Amino acid sequence: MVFFGARYRNCLSRTLLTICASLTVGASAASAEDYPDRSLKIVQPFAAGGSTDVLARGLAQKLSEYLRQPVIVEARPGANGIIATQAVAKSPPDGYTILLTTGSFTANPQVASKSPYDVFKEFKPITQLAGSYGLALLTNLPANSVAELVSDAKKAAKPLSYATSGAGNLTHIAGRLFELRTGLDLTAVPYNTPAMLSDVMTGTVSMTFNSLFTAVPMVGQKQIKALAITGDRRSPALPDTPTMAEAGIKDYNLTGYFGILFPAGVPTDRVERIYRETMRALETPEVRKLIEENGLYVVGSSPDEFAAYIKQDFDYQKKLMDEVGLRPN
Repeated sequence: MVFFGARYRNCLSRTLLTICASLTVGASAASAEDYPDRSLKIVQPFAAGGSTDVLARGLAQKLSEYLRQPVIVEARPGANGIIATQAVAKSPPDGYTILLTTGSFTANPQVASKSPYDVFKEFKPITQLAGSYGLALLTNLPANSVAELVSDAKKAAKPLSYATSGAGNLTHIAGRLFELRTGLDLTAVPYNTPAMLSDVMTGTVSMTFNSLFTAVPMVGQKQIKALAITGDRRSPALPDTPTMAEAGIKDYNLTGYFGILFPAGVPTDRVERIYRETMRALETPEVRKLIEENGLYVVGSSPDEFAAYIKQDFDYQKKLMDEVGLRPN
């Protein structure tokens, strides 16, 4: 049996610790380099073919190219985005499931008696992809401006109506805020079918607030009129359409956003990897064109910046829902 002196044993211990540390660092580096080693999935919360889906597929194509792994887009519509959002929140925090969502992400908890998910605890922001110019106020009534529409509405024998995509949806909030800012009493007509726009075109419903992605081609073909944009800047796709502020409606600013998030717990190095590759995608002419054609503008914020934006929008949505009377009792 061989006995070692204390000095030798201490030296041996330090050597073993150094080797272990090196192995640990090496394993971490290898893990980071190996990610991703299989296909990824982008879950988007609305029906296939809409602006969210189109954006998700454009991003997926580029990420697949950069990551050298398939990136699949899964549409999981329902409950104004809640179904998809909850599914991602419950998915493994391994960096292989991404949520591509909209402003509904921060709006939904404001109109539910019990929040369907925790915006801050269950998700890790990656980046805000794009911002919207807002919705278009669409009508086929004789009025050719917001001022004329308001004047005609006040003279009408019965309240004008506006089509919405459901209670608490941005299209509903836009109508409620329009009522508050103009002093009008309008009738909200909820739809869950494409007939909403057809009914506005035929005059069955007086007006609606809808996405620019949907509005631009219809306006271009003179199927319907756009009287205003709900955001604070004009859209290049409808350069002659004023903002609500320009049309004389004060304190009216409704916009949306598109962003990607991981479920909470995904390692930071994986968040950074997807963030970097997404920035590359946003710089390409193809993705920029895709975003602009959908009536949006490129943002590309850092994970920390997007987290701060989500907090800001969450607080704004809460205040807005209180004002329009859509907060749960």
